[in-house]
Amino acid sequence: MDAQTAQSHWAEESPHNLRTPGAYEWWYFRAIDARGNGILLALFEGLPFHPDYLAEVHRHARKDRRKPFEQMRAGVKASQYPAAYFAVYEGGKRTAQFLNLYRASEARPASDVPDIRIGPNRVTLRQDGTFGIVARGYPFEIVRGRPSVNRDRVLSANLTFHPTFPAIPHIRPFRAPGPGGATHRWVIAAPHGIMEGNVRLVDHAQGVPLINLPLQALGYHDHVYGQEGLSQGLKKLLWGYVQGESWTAAWQRTASPGTPSMSNTDGLVLFRKGHRPLVVESPQYREEDLEMTAWLLKHPGKITMYGSTARGKSVEFVLHNNAILDSASFHTQLASLGTLTIPGRRPYAGTGVTHVMKLGRLQWPILSDLTLRAITTVSPDDPVWRE
Repeated sequence: MDAQTAQSHWAEESPHNLRTPGAYEWWYFRAIDARGNGILLALFEGLPFHPDYLAEVHRHARKDRRKPFEQMRAGVKASQYPAAYFAVYEGGKRTAQFLNLYRASEARPASDVPDIRIGPNRVTLRQDGTFGIVARGYPFEIVRGRPSVNRDRVLSANLTFHPTFPAIPHIRPFRAPGPGGATHRWVIAAPHGIMEGNVRLVDHAQGVPLINLPLQALGYHDHVYGQEGLSQGLKKLLWGYVQGESWTAAWQRTASPGTPSMSNTDGLVLFRKGHRPLVVESPQYREEDLEMTAWLLKHPGKITMYGSTARGKSVEFVLHNNAILDSASFHTQLASLGTLTIPGRRPYAGTGVTHVMKLGRLQWPILSDLTLRAITTVSPDDPVWRE
């Protein structure tokens, strides 16, 4: 990707103007190698999983929806909830993670460098089309079923993501419009690439590194934003991807209360090097072998999708979710094996991830309290911000 092309992509990668109650935006990077070593990074403007944000938006919908945006309570604005989530995986198991929320800082200095900054975390689009990634935060652990933050430890990463598809980002709905009619956009910006760099977990009290992980792995990057609450009018959300050495299949599925699917936004997209995206709109969908996490959140062991492209090509996609990578009260992340079949072609078989979310659970008092305990608030004068 040359410098001019990289800059043209920044129009969709750059932060959007979020001026509606419950609006949100996130940038997602994930990379896992064949040994199960890897990372997941998500930067948020308007953390859509923050229980206080959800409660404020729900309150606003009942009482204050007629007010001008400038007069609305601060709690319904995305600018009050900038956050970062970062997780490290070793041997297929998550070994460290942080979820940090950042207080408003001083005005951002003027710069012509295209980047996203959330607290001390930064993603920069370089002139050669690669992404430079810096992440740093206070991790938490689960102790006797409850999140516990350790400010003596710092989890950090210095990474470079090299996209292998020099193509225009693919943009489509992430879910159907909610009660307010606002749009939710899914920007599949770099569906295939190589992530390399280093991840460290250091205990400053003891002065020793607990994790020092060099990384080189297949990776994926997308970007989602919406102009109202992600959970509004939504029962369940599933999305994920599977990839091989030169291709990626990304998919999304939503369900609303009382209806099996918001099928007008469901989709399956195959990206191949040197080809235009192959898109199946509203594929037929079937879940089998339902299992349950320790949080009593159901997830499918097998998913089958099939349908046709606009040109009539038949596509079948079969996912086997064979291991739980992460489990929380409202979210399950599953390691997936997938095969996409197009008649007359060799099947595309690869590995990836499936995310299952039921955001309505965050309105349950006990579960919302546990989620809040996992969030560490960091102010601009905190050492982790200024290192």
